[in-house]
Order: sequence, then structure tokens, then C-alpha cells
Amino acid sequence: MHDYWDGFYDSVASGGVPGEPSAFARWAHERIAPGAPVVELGFGTARDAFFFANSAHPIRAYDFAEAAVRHARERAASEALDAEFDVLDLYDADSVLSAAAQLSALTEPVVYGRFLIHSLEDHGRTNLLDLAAKALAGGGELLLEFRTGLDAGGTHLFGDDHFRIYLDPDHVAGEIVARGGTITHHEAGHGLAVYKTEDPHVARLAATFS
Repeated sequence: MHDYWDGFYDSVASGGVPGEPSAFARWAHERIAPGAPVVELGFGTARDAFFFANSAHPIRAYDFAEAAVRHARERAASEALDAEFDVLDLYDADSVLSAAAQLSALTEPVVYGRFLIHSLEDHGRTNLLDLAAKALAGGGELLLEFRTGLDAGGTHLFGDDHFRIYLDPDHVAGEIVARGGTITHHEAGHGLAVYKTEDPHVARLAATFS
């Protein structure tokens, strides 16, 4: 899984990802407080991270792929943005603990993950939700967008040659509640993440833990 994503972000294929912010990022921007720190997990090409940074949100962003981190750091330095990018392995306990320590210094952050949790095996999703619960214990909000089971038979323009799990939004919501979270937004359907001819069935969840 790691080699796939590291290779992808070092290849010309990553250039096929749109440069503009996602619809989810624009939706998130409308609901979060001006200037609130944003933590993006699984930033990929960093298009959403840079959108938030250019909208006056301090950014701390993490990805599994070293290539993604390298490219994002180079761009952040060239544009002199308030954005930090680091590697995070959600399957490694030490990596997760290190990220938790870094996030503990933030005041009421927004923990943001678009199209990440459906790319994780169960253990990775468990660690992500545990990390979010710790980071948000003092305030802030978790925002997630992911593919649901109703997208399993759909057309996927970036292919099906990498790991992907189709999740039940109610199950994920239950995992959040089990960690002391409160669901503040829950929707699912088509029309939320349209890309060219692909209109996946996705869910959006928001939650607090304080």
C-alpha cells in the first residue's frame, strides 16, 4: 500500500488530480471558524491543505507517502505559507503517538480527512479515530468524507488497482460515538464529490469530542 501511494505521488499520474480545492474542502471552509488550525490526514497532492493555508488557516498535514510530503514541503517553502507537512503511518504506534504529541499543542483544531478512511484497513481507521479523539478532547471538530458501500459498483476514474474499502456511514458514526464523540453532521449520497464523469456515493460526517 505504501509503495503504491509513494510511487503515485512521484509519477505523472498525480498530475491528473485537480489542482483546485475539493468540494468537501469548500464545504468545510464554510463551517469552521476563521483562523482555526486545520490538521489534514492523508493530504495527497495537498490541494486542500494549500486551500486552507491560503484562507488564513494554519496547517499541519500528514501523509503516508514520503513523496507527497516532499512535494508539499517544497511548495510551502516556495510560497512562504504557514503549513507544516510530515509523514504519518497510521499502522505504526510510535508514528501515531508522535502525531498525537504534536497535535496536543493546537487549540481547537479541525481534523480533516477526505477520501482517507476508505483507503485504510480496519487497524489504520481505528488508530485514526483514536488520534482524532485525543486531539479534539479540548475542542475542535472532526470532518470526514469517504466512499460508502453504495459506491462499490461505480466507475472509478483513478482505477481499482489499490486498496479501497467501502464503509457503512452508520458504522463509522458508531465507532466515533464509542470513543465519546458526538455526531454533529451526517449525510450521504451522490452529488457531493463529482469529478468529471465520476459521481461517487460518499458520506460526510462531522463530530466533536469535547
